[in-house]
Amino acid sequence: MIFYINCSTTRMNTKGLLMFAMLLCVVIFTDADSRKPKVFLQDYTSYKNVCREMDWEPRCNKQPPKGYFGKVVAFHAVLTNDLQNVPKNTILKLGSVQTNEGGGYNPTTGKFTAPTDGVYSFSWTYHTNKGSVAYVGGYVDGKQTVYIGIYGQASTWKSTSGHLVVKLTKGKQFWIQVTIGNIQWLSGGYTFLSGYKLSGC
Repeated sequence: MIFYINCSTTRMNTKGLLMFAMLLCVVIFTDADSRKPKVFLQDYTSYKNVCREMDWEPRCNKQPPKGYFGKVVAFHAVLTNDLQNVPKNTILKLGSVQTNEGGGYNPTTGKFTAPTDGVYSFSWTYHTNKGSVAYVGGYVDGKQTVYIGIYGQASTWKSTSGHLVVKLTKGKQFWIQVTIGNIQWLSGGYTFLSGYKLSGC
């Protein structure tokens, strides 16, 4: 059985350093089956420490934070009931939470809090009726980052969507909020917000 320990880096000084690091950071165990597990793990840790000291390691915390037990961060929440005359600056609180892996979305506040550093994708759709003026933007920690809206809706019913990909550090928040005027009607069941983590780095 052959095991490879691979260390990656974001910088490369010289060819000599590269060759030296490859010799140290790529280890082939051809007799792994005959090694005791404890000895193998000690060797593995030793080589990882060498890579770390040489800065040949991804600058990313691969360990989940305390209280966070899974690698998946994803949520999907739907507006439970129809809303009328929704005023400007209202944060939309979507009470029907269908998925909340990682526990980041809070239906009471309407805010998603990043449980770990990463690149996140958010998308939302809101459903309005004829004549609507409806602007629902995306916010990161109180700053509007996405501008979405419709004015003087001609069709009887319409769905409008927004999307954001953004890098968040642990504890940063995202939410959707009414940005201009009042929204005369938002349809429950047809209005939703989703998000998930794309990367941990």
